[in-house]
Amino acid sequence: MSQAAAPASTFGINTLLLKWIVSFIIPAGVYFMLPIDGKVMTHEMGMFLAITFWMVIIWAFELVNEIATGIALPALYVTLCGVPTNIVYQGWFSDVPSTVIGGFILCKILQSTGLGKRIGLACMRAMNGSFTGVIWGLAAAIYIVSPFIPTANGKSLIFCAIVISLCESLDIKKQSREATALMMAAFLAVTSSKLGYLTGGGDLVIGMNLVNGVTGENATWLEYAWWNLVPATIYTVMSVAIVVFLLPSKMNRQELIQALEVRYAELGEMSRQEKIASVFLLFTLAMLVTDKLHGIQPGMALCLVACTSFLPKIELMNGEKIKSVNFGPLFFIMGCMAIGSAGNYLKVTQWMADCTFGYFAGLGEFMAGLAAYWVGVIGNFILTPLAATASFSAPLAELAINIGVEPKIVYFSFIYGFDNIIFPYETAPLLLFYGFGYIHFGYMVRILTVRILLVMPFLLLIAIPWWKFVF
Repeated sequence: MSQAAAPASTFGINTLLLKWIVSFIIPAGVYFMLPIDGKVMTHEMGMFLAITFWMVIIWAFELVNEIATGIALPALYVTLCGVPTNIVYQGWFSDVPSTVIGGFILCKILQSTGLGKRIGLACMRAMNGSFTGVIWGLAAAIYIVSPFIPTANGKSLIFCAIVISLCESLDIKKQSREATALMMAAFLAVTSSKLGYLTGGGDLVIGMNLVNGVTGENATWLEYAWWNLVPATIYTVMSVAIVVFLLPSKMNRQELIQALEVRYAELGEMSRQEKIASVFLLFTLAMLVTDKLHGIQPGMALCLVACTSFLPKIELMNGEKIKSVNFGPLFFIMGCMAIGSAGNYLKVTQWMADCTFGYFAGLGEFMAGLAAYWVGVIGNFILTPLAATASFSAPLAELAINIGVEPKIVYFSFIYGFDNIIFPYETAPLLLFYGFGYIHFGYMVRILTVRILLVMPFLLLIAIPWWKFVF
């Protein structure tokens, strides 16, 4: 028994060692291949790129917990690149940390009160019991909660549990056409609908902050929704429609209705906590929509609502519940923000824009947007969403200004590119959905490939014309 286990253990150690060796070799190669001349490309710029590549590889290989890498990044930029401390930590003085903290607490309230599950089942139950109706009801429920939870992972956890319970009720087999359709519809609705709201995901808050730094503007929550809610809604409908078209089902309608009724009945009457949580969500939405009137930033609004949840007679949160909220990802997010701030300080973002200028020169909004989209699609294969957002948002905005194109059109096209993936490793939400074993790999790749291709005409015919209209 021990002899059989030895080779696996040895192989594991060798694999780990190989990953660490690769993680050092590639950044070192990047540094020595750069044209460092002390003028256009300085030693500090080279070290910045090497450190950033090193951290990205460590994330990809999962060699160290991502929280640790998020904490290490600012320290390495200060120590090895000469970036001032106030620069690498300036993200902590933005609206990002308050948005993440408040959003995580609201996400916990939705989970702990059961309101998120009730919204999901109620929307699915209202669709007359057809399988296609259930898919659209699921998408509608996700669309409703999307602006309140600034993390795709939080939304994924809520609706992944709903889909699994439905599959178990209907005895839907793992990796079947129906199981894949439900899981993929939920995943696509989560990631697509978030693009319509500034609070839809932490990466959107980071990216918009970096673009604001280039343009000198300060986009409000309502302005962002005005720019993106229409194209994001159409994009969400298109994404879910792909699933409905490619994976049709002939599931018995009566069985489906019965299963939904049973699951909904298990929730019982709406509790006092759920009613209070509903009021909180409506109040939060009102605060976000009217941010231009009262001047309170979205993050501060979320934090104020979250703090109110601790008050006596409300008690949606308390000392015990707050301990179960995982705030660790905040350090990873803020570490990623240091990439953008340090890169801007060292002029790396301007250098990247200058290097790419020749390929974008002469392109109008449509072709520049399409090119930025493919930067996002290709970047998915090697970068995490937060790392890519932190690394590319500012350079793309500067590049757009240099070629006389509206920078927000280029940036928004880029984030659509980064929302389009093929393999689970490319993004945490798909890893979560895929990890439960309900998704058939072949069906998944077919759906995601079709979506990648359809987004190009979507950008050219819908999104970019809309952005040109509103800017």
